[in-house]
Amino acid sequence: MSTSRGLFLDLDGTLADSLDVMRRVYDRFLVHFGCMASDDEFNSLNGPPLKEVVRRLKATHGLPGDVDALVATYQTFIAEAYDDVEPSLGVRDVMNIAKEGQWVIGVVTSNDERLTRRWLERTGLDGLVDVMVCGGDVKVGKPSPEPYLLALERAGCAAEYSVGVEDSAQGSQSAQSAGLKTFGYEVHGAVDWPRGVTPVQSFDAIAAYLKGRAHA
Repeated sequence: MSTSRGLFLDLDGTLADSLDVMRRVYDRFLVHFGCMASDDEFNSLNGPPLKEVVRRLKATHGLPGDVDALVATYQTFIAEAYDDVEPSLGVRDVMNIAKEGQWVIGVVTSNDERLTRRWLERTGLDGLVDVMVCGGDVKVGKPSPEPYLLALERAGCAAEYSVGVEDSAQGSQSAQSAGLKTFGYEVHGAVDWPRGVTPVQSFDAIAAYLKGRAHA
C-alpha cells in the first residue's frame, strides 16, 4: 500500500483567484440568452463539471439549442475572461513547501483541461503540478468522490496521507468522501462545510499544516 502524500487543489476559487471572473462569465452567459443571474444559483453551481452546470442552466432557464453547443459558448466566454486570473495569495508558497516536503501536487478541477494547462503555464505553476484531473476525465463530477479517487490513483498516493483544498461545499464533500484531510478555503466568505472539513481563511494555515507534517 502506498504511503506517498498528495496535496490536491481545486482550481477556480482555490488555486486560481478566479471566482469573481467566473461569476462574470456566468452573468454574461445568461444575459446572452436574455436570462437573469442570481447569487444563489451561481453558488449552487460551484463544483460540478461544466456540462452539468450548463444542463442545469438549460433546464432552469429554458435555454435554446443542445447542451454541447451551449457548453461551447460558455467555454468561449471562460477562455476570453481567464487571461485576467492570477494565483490566489499564498498558494505558490504552499506549493513550494509541499515540493520541498516531497508531497505530490495535483489539481482537481471541473474546468477544461486545455484551459487549465494554459493557465498553469502562464502563471509558471505548471512545473509544480504533478497530476491533473479535469472535468472531462470523470463520469461523475464533484460532489462525487470520483475526481479525487482518480487523482489519488494517478498520483500513486494514499488518501489517509493526503490533503484536499476546496472553496465550495460540493468540492469539499468530494475530497472528504474520498478520504482526504480536507481544508475549506473561505476567503470569499463563510461556507456551510460538510462535517469534518477544516475552514481556513488563508493559505498560511495550510502552509503551517504541511510544515507540521514534515516528519510525519
